[in-house]
This record gives sequence, C-alpha cells and structure tokens, in this order.
Amino acid sequence: MSARFAPIVGAGLSAEWDGVLGEYSGADGLVALLSTLADPDAVVGLDKIEALLESLEELLDLFDEEPTGSTYYPFKAAELIELYARSATGDLPDDAPVPLAEWVDRFAGHVDRRLGTGGVDLGRPRWFGELERSLREREPGLTGSDDAGFRAFAVECRSHGAAYVSALTRCGVSRDGS
Repeated sequence: MSARFAPIVGAGLSAEWDGVLGEYSGADGLVALLSTLADPDAVVGLDKIEALLESLEELLDLFDEEPTGSTYYPFKAAELIELYARSATGDLPDDAPVPLAEWVDRFAGHVDRRLGTGGVDLGRPRWFGELERSLREREPGLTGSDDAGFRAFAVECRSHGAAYVSALTRCGVSRDGS
C-alpha cells in the first residue's frame, strides 16, 4: 500500500498539503518510513508499522476536516496508508463500517472522475478503479516479502503510484489549489 500511495503524499500536488507537511515536526521520520515500506526488499516489523500509524495519525489530525481541491489527493492517500497500517496492527476491525477495499475503490473512483472532467483519457473507463480491483484479486496469492512474486508486486505497485501522480498532474491537479 505504501508503495502505491506514498508517491501521492509527496508529489507536490498541493501547496496547502506541502505547507502542513513542511510544518509537521515528524515529516522527516514519516518520509523515511514511507520510503522503507515502499522498498520491496525491506524487512518491516510491526514496530515500523506502528510508528508509521502514529506519524500519519498526527499528520492527518492537523487538518480540521477533509480537504478539497488538490489537497484532497495527498490527504486521502495518507489516510489510505493509515487505514492499511491500522489493518496490519489489528486496529481496523473486520466489521468496520466501511471495508478498506471500499475506501480504496472510492479514492480510485474519485481519480477516475477527475480524469474524466479533466479530459484525460487513459484508454479505458475506470482505469484506476479497474487497477485497484485487479491488484486486490492478486493480493491473496502473495506469500511474503521473501517471495519473488511479492517483490515484483511491490515494484509494480510503485509504478502504479507514479501513474496516479502522472494522471493527477495531467488532469490539472496542481499546487495552485485546483
């Protein structure tokens, strides 16, 4: 998850987001944790996941409400990583009001709609929605970080993170708050 959504967190899509991140005292630690978790060869223990969760919770709490405009995308990407971390630590119950997959689908759908309104055609409708569905279908077959398939999946997820950033940039999400 971090490999896919961390690039959005640090992409510079929003001046407001970058300002809050720049003032956040834990920003350097958060960036380091996101980088570690995005490395397909990293061995990640529960302690790193818990540290990431704490850092993301602190960062997200700096916003009084869910932002709109360009700030929405890095905020939601950070929120998705936080939800995955909660899931990994057992802090996201199976009977949560909305399943994690639905939150990811909502984000992907929002990006797909933004592409449509921005006139960006990626060759098929619901490009990111379909991407997330296909990744979710493959996840149960992953056996662990020492598996070559898992590492390839992580590398692929990093490229999908770059695709999200590229698409958002192409459809007009920018630092000017649009």
